[in-house]
Amino acid sequence: MHQTSSLDTRPAFAAPAPDPMEQRARARAGAERLYAERRCRDTLFPDALFGEPAWDLLLAMFIAREKGPAMILCKAYQAAGVSDTTGRRLLDRMEEAGLITRRRAPRSRKMRIVELTDLAIERLIDYLARGQ
Repeated sequence: MHQTSSLDTRPAFAAPAPDPMEQRARARAGAERLYAERRCRDTLFPDALFGEPAWDLLLAMFIAREKGPAMILCKAYQAAGVSDTTGRRLLDRMEEAGLITRRRAPRSRKMRIVELTDLAIERLIDYLARGQ
């Protein structure tokens, strides 16, 4: 008969590997819920009382990516509720951290597109899927 000690930390059974599509769906739902809650909160309290524009931007970009269209810079700034100048500084820091990339829009010389990197997507899915 096998005895286990109180120090045995092995699981009694092997947990199935999480389904990547289910994880993505949970992460998107979590991002949409968080973003909507933050916008609702913004309507009820004075401007600039709360602020995490980088987080708002990550959430908005993740939601946009999961729905399909790439996000242009002006929409990214609107999603974060920041001015163009503040938005550029945020995106500079996020790009330095390896979380976003910027590129020209295919059919426009002026428009720029901002996208999450694989690193940012992986971290967001991991974080958001845990909260469900």
